[in-house]
Amino acid sequence: MILVTGATSAVGTAVLKELLARKIPVRAFVHQPLAAERLEAQGVEAFLGDMTEQESVHKALQGIESVYLISPVTAHLFATEQLWAEEARRTGVRSLVKQSEIGADPQSLSPLLQDHGRAEDAIRTSGVPYTILRTLYFMQNFAPMYAHSIITRGMLYAPLADARVNYVDARDIGAVAAHLLSEEKHQYKEYEVTGPEAITCTQLAEIFSSLLHTPVHYATISDEETEKALLGRYSSWMARAVVTLLQFYRQGGGNLVTPVVDEVTGRKPCTAAAFIAEHLQSFQAT
Repeated sequence: MILVTGATSAVGTAVLKELLARKIPVRAFVHQPLAAERLEAQGVEAFLGDMTEQESVHKALQGIESVYLISPVTAHLFATEQLWAEEARRTGVRSLVKQSEIGADPQSLSPLLQDHGRAEDAIRTSGVPYTILRTLYFMQNFAPMYAHSIITRGMLYAPLADARVNYVDARDIGAVAAHLLSEEKHQYKEYEVTGPEAITCTQLAEIFSSLLHTPVHYATISDEETEKALLGRYSSWMARAVVTLLQFYRQGGGNLVTPVVDEVTGRKPCTAAAFIAEHLQSFQAT
């Protein structure tokens, strides 16, 4: 059986869908009873627990062969994943696939990239057979980050200047993850998953303009303005983590294209234009 944490996230949902389609028994680790009920109705075995508690993690891993590890973006990310690596070894898990970030580095100035880098190191030395899957900015973030300003002002704001970023569809990550979880040939390998193209925010605004048939313009904002806006929705740690991740992108960290989706799944990754066209109503006034 495969265990998926972060099961209600965009990628977690995609991983579960892929595994269910393959009729692979799957357990989802969640901490909300309503989420557990929804997943059970879909044919998923739900485990209700706390990812930061040793006893909860130990129980969840009973009878599990492979784990897809997605951790909440909090100041506890490293400690949480270190715990999971230790318990995975203790319970005899045969494969642990960690979802990480492109740019993960224990020496990074970004607390998020730093914690992912430290967690990767902990997993590599844990004794558990592992695979690392690193990602970039999800297309699923377009609506929460940009929909309101596009609808109300015809504007897209970000602190990215003219940096190119390769946005990736969480569903493509889920498809890759399903292969990594179910095929032993991927163990002890590290993959960087991207979409098919790295584009600027100006180009992204042009895509929105074309599909919405109304002008959408891009304006660069400061890191301070970005952090202030994020603090309205997230913790101070999370806001700082996002801002410093975007700094990494602004310095060129998101400007890469890899063939991983095509090579692992046999299908082409989704383009930003195709994703926006599919979700166009999210960017239109009701």
